[in-house]
Amino acid sequence: MNKKKHLLILVLLSIGAFAFLFTRPKSVVKDIDQTVQQNQKEPSSKEVAHHLSPESEALLESLQQKAQSPKGQLEAFSEIANLYIKESVFDSAGYYFEKIAKTTPSVNNWSNAADAYFQGFNLAISPENLEKLVEKTRACYNEVLKLEAGNLHAKTNLAMSYVGSDNPMKAIGMLREVLDQEPKYIPAIMSLGGLSMQSNQYDKAAVRFSNVLQIDPNNVNAKLGLAYSYIELGKKDEAKAILNQVIALDIDQVMKDEIAKTLNSLK
Repeated sequence: MNKKKHLLILVLLSIGAFAFLFTRPKSVVKDIDQTVQQNQKEPSSKEVAHHLSPESEALLESLQQKAQSPKGQLEAFSEIANLYIKESVFDSAGYYFEKIAKTTPSVNNWSNAADAYFQGFNLAISPENLEKLVEKTRACYNEVLKLEAGNLHAKTNLAMSYVGSDNPMKAIGMLREVLDQEPKYIPAIMSLGGLSMQSNQYDKAAVRFSNVLQIDPNNVNAKLGLAYSYIELGKKDEAKAILNQVIALDIDQVMKDEIAKTLNSLK
């Protein structure tokens, strides 16, 4: 794979603009080959055993027994959901967080469910599972917004759920609404920057990432987005300067390796 393309994928994953990354290589993303549940029935430990480490599988058995008791059920559901989060089985985590939210509706509980489903659909492989998880994601974020209409996190992620839909412009419109509400909300600015990169509008992307760095000069993901945009705009010296700053930081080793390869290709 082209080194710049490889770095682009990692940059987009980092900044949270996930919805258009369904063709990313499995070697790049940890746990990318995980499958998602075919339906929303309650998962059993046997059904998901291939997802879990032996230790987690044993713990899951114990927690499922605990969940049989009404007294400790919600606590068990929370522990099971967090176990699945730890194992990157996000759709199953969403299932249990949603059970909690339906029993005890709150912004936090619905956000937990929505966030898990959001991560799940961004890693979904089959179109069928993708569609199911997108619907779950939207439904849960809409529950958040029923309780807190101005929730910027829910609005931003809900917007990003439309990127790969038949109406991607809806995502952009919703993100702009978020920025109308809060012009310095970094996740929305980063998401628009990622969308500009995805559509090869690197001049616009550079502006977005520069805006983020005016708000947060130490934002690593904005630096990566700006560096990549500079590469595509032919500003190699500026890109190298930024990448050399980032590679010296304490960042993920996979990203560090890709930055090193990109820097080598820019010589």
